[in-house]
Amino acid sequence: MTLVFLGWLAWTAAVWQSPAWLTAFDTGIANWLHHTPTWFQTSMVWYTQLGNPHTITIITLMIGLGLIIGHQSKAAVFFWVNTWLLAGYGNYLVKQLIQRPRPTAWRLVEIGGYSYPSGHSTTTTVLVLSLLVIAFEHWQNPVVKRWLFVGGLLIILLMMTSRIVVGVHYPSDTIGGALLGSCLTYVSARLTTRHRQGNFNFKRSA
Repeated sequence: MTLVFLGWLAWTAAVWQSPAWLTAFDTGIANWLHHTPTWFQTSMVWYTQLGNPHTITIITLMIGLGLIIGHQSKAAVFFWVNTWLLAGYGNYLVKQLIQRPRPTAWRLVEIGGYSYPSGHSTTTTVLVLSLLVIAFEHWQNPVVKRWLFVGGLLIILLMMTSRIVVGVHYPSDTIGGALLGSCLTYVSARLTTRHRQGNFNFKRSA
């Protein structure tokens, strides 16, 4: 994970400096995705809305309540802190530091604010990885773990792609968001080791 963190720092520094190779990278991928079939672009417009603040709040609230019903209130708090606090404020802080303007050449949806890193990519990465951390502690079957990981990775990649397709982020924004989300989840998981399973006990001792 140290390499991932260093990679995120290096990637963020590159975005800050905006070298020619990064501009070519962003332009090449964005132009290709902006010429994809209409049905794919329409599906990406729909998919990207799943990461909007109101929608993601409902989704994470339901998942957390499901964990509580399943007698995993500690896991619910871990999940909510990660998706609501770490992802939200971590992304906001970096946006204010970098202050990268959003792309304007192509838009399928309208949104304000800064571009780097992609908030949707950060939050989706934190959401998926947090759930994988919880799931891997309960399911030891390697086949199940493998399929969960593949499914989670697909969810993240689709969100990253959707943000480029709708024209509100550069590809480098989404990569930065995924790397940031990975780092935040890792730190949270390390700090809460052995404290994510079961329910909180609020009973007073006699």
